[in-house]
Amino acid sequence: MSSWSIPTALSGCLAALLLAAPTAAQVTDTTVHDVGTISGRVLDAGNRRPISEVVIRVDGSDVETLSDTNGMFMLAGVPAGEQRLVLEHLSYGEHARRVLVNAGEGLTLEARISTRAIELAPLLVETLSELDRRRITSGAQINEVTRPEIDEAHRTGRSLADVLRERIPGASVRPGRLGGACVEYRGARAGGGACRELTVFVDGVRIADPGLFYTTVPPGDIERMEILSVAEAGARYGSVSGNGVLLIETRRPPQRNRADRETTMNSGFDWTGEARPYAWKRVFATSFAANAIGVGLSLALADQCLWRTEGGSLGLRTRCGGAATTGIGFLSMALPTIGGSFAAQWGGATDLSRGRITPTSLTASLGVASGYMLLIHGTGTSELLGGVILGVGVPVLTTIADRIFRSRH
Repeated sequence: MSSWSIPTALSGCLAALLLAAPTAAQVTDTTVHDVGTISGRVLDAGNRRPISEVVIRVDGSDVETLSDTNGMFMLAGVPAGEQRLVLEHLSYGEHARRVLVNAGEGLTLEARISTRAIELAPLLVETLSELDRRRITSGAQINEVTRPEIDEAHRTGRSLADVLRERIPGASVRPGRLGGACVEYRGARAGGGACRELTVFVDGVRIADPGLFYTTVPPGDIERMEILSVAEAGARYGSVSGNGVLLIETRRPPQRNRADRETTMNSGFDWTGEARPYAWKRVFATSFAANAIGVGLSLALADQCLWRTEGGSLGLRTRCGGAATTGIGFLSMALPTIGGSFAAQWGGATDLSRGRITPTSLTASLGVASGYMLLIHGTGTSELLGGVILGVGVPVLTTIADRIFRSRH
């Protein structure tokens, strides 16, 4: 953006040259009647600092100069009359304004210019894939089967071998081993001899039994197929490609971002969408209370039928029948496990997530079983450790499992 002002022009015009009125600095040359001079200084419109290396030129002529470190410039031999004065700078862009130059006179002016964005024409870069480059430079037709052709074969129930025979000139299909198919190419077959099948690479990996592959893989899984001649295949794959090569590209599903996979492994629920973090304390407290009630009820029921032998090494004895003993054993495991899991699910409830009872209960049951084993068979420190696991360890495991396996509503 720029603005200009000269003695003969109205103030407030567009572009930024402020022209001082001719003063004593004006020069009168009695010997020259068709040229004049323009001198002045170029300043930044914002901070009024001088700008160097500004190209000042008269449009349509060879008259031009550069401003010095103080922003000063001088143009001599400017044709008389109305001229288009142009100022150019890499950072400030281009500014222009018409001025009137009188013959034999000098014009002193001050130019104030401001920066403007430099516009560049868009540059279009086109790149070719390896396949496109080969299509352009090979000089021969590429023997390929594209996805639309494979989709058509898939709809009509044809096999890959049928597609190759129908779509690629020179490809032939013979019965192969174990009910498979043998695909040959362009004269590789010698009379009625054994099948000289193509070497097959699927996504860069060589297939050991191509005949079985042709008949078992659905065409819908294939993106593209291409047969390389013996000469081209030999140059790329060496001695393994003596009968030609068949390249097959499969359709790959979209790959999830690695960070997304890691997040899923660490938690079944993305907590970044929650307004508050996971309520560890509340979940542990509710699980602890429910677990304590479950363990208390279990021990009270077990006391009706079971007692522990002296020393603990011989385990338990029962005074009830088999069915009652089995039921008490089941309840002893289920009450603290399921009670603590449901309590954790309730305590950790959010607007977006829900707890998963099955994985949480399975995790808690490991702690319950370990605690009971130490409590029944242990003595002294081991027995005490069993009680700690039942009372505190199980709620801790339940809380951690609820956090890890929580999922979205």
